Amino acid sequence: MLATVAGYQGYAGQTGQDGFVAGSDPGSQTAALTPEDTLYTGVTVFEGDDRFIPDPRKAAIYSAVLPGLGQVYNRRYWKVPIVYGGFAALSWYAMFTHDEYARYRNAHSFRIDGNPETIDEFAGDFRYTEDVLKRFRDYYRRQRDRSYIWIAAFYALNIIEATVDAHFFEFDVSEDLGMKVSPVMTFPGQPVAGKPGFSPGMGVRFSVKF
Repeated sequence: MLATVAGYQGYAGQTGQDGFVAGSDPGSQTAALTPEDTLYTGVTVFEGDDRFIPDPRKAAIYSAVLPGLGQVYNRRYWKVPIVYGGFAALSWYAMFTHDEYARYRNAHSFRIDGNPETIDEFAGDFRYTEDVLKRFRDYYRRQRDRSYIWIAAFYALNIIEATVDAHFFEFDVSEDLGMKVSPVMTFPGQPVAGKPGFSPGMGVRFSVKF
């Protein structure tokens, strides 16, 4: 919405020194003005802006409370499936490695407990020795612990992405961005304030548009 600022010009003989009509109340002078008394100053004031500009702080809080909510707040709806797809994949891997760790842990425990009544599921398979079972147990335990770290890192990445996206929401990524290089020729100048002018020469001008 555009609002124009206007002033007024009083007529000589009708106004006093301060621009008020003589003998009247200064508070009621607007009633004495006419369209001819106004003078357009050419000043334009912009009021209001209904464009959506996300708040980075709110985006970070929303993503911390519920992953993907910050992306919804930024109106980047297409990112929500990526967020939940990442959490789903990492969660599945964490459960898988935990189950495998428990499997080999129990088998190794049964193998070394010395009780003939406890038989592990790999009994009779010569490939699964006591040392092999121990290595598999330790491997899946490490992978399970790493998957927990990856989930925490992905959660933090979800917050960081929403915050950075809100910061650069209005960043111009059009084709007008770039740097222009052009040759420049200088000519002899006139002395200024007693200083000699510069000599003619060639140069290069760099201009960056963003």
